[in-house]
Amino acid sequence: MTRTARVVLALMMAFSIAGTATPALASEPDCPLDGCGGGELPPPPGGGGGPTYVLQGVIQKIDEAHEGAWPSRLGTIQIRGYSRLANANNDRIDADYINVRCYANVLAYSTTDYDSENNGALVDVHFWSPKVPTSGVPAASRTVTVTCSHHAEKNGVSYDTTSSAQFVIAE
Repeated sequence: MTRTARVVLALMMAFSIAGTATPALASEPDCPLDGCGGGELPPPPGGGGGPTYVLQGVIQKIDEAHEGAWPSRLGTIQIRGYSRLANANNDRIDADYINVRCYANVLAYSTTDYDSENNGALVDVHFWSPKVPTSGVPAASRTVTVTCSHHAEKNGVSYDTTSSAQFVIAE
């Protein structure tokens, strides 16, 4: 079982590294949960010849929960992932269509969530990772890898990015 867990963790890490090739934010944002105005995130690069937009993808840990007592204590984390379309001044811009799809993987277990909307500037998902044993378990077996894909469409142009992050559930 230990060898299988190591192989699964190695594969998860390889996939999460491959998913970071496209620029996106994968850290605690300065943006509050109830909305994002302009100025919280670094402004996207500008360009001439008309409006330039950037799709920002963010993942953050919201909460952590444990249940049970040693040796059968289980832990999980609550995750927020969101997509946000912004202009060169970092102001939110309504997209014609915008979505976010996130996966949380730990060991061989996975959870996912998805949200989309038309004529919106921000969509987000809030969901819990799988529950895993935490008592006496190495950190590698308690590491949750979160990967999100972000998509938006504005004026016939598609914007896509991915983001990923890892969080360790406490013992």
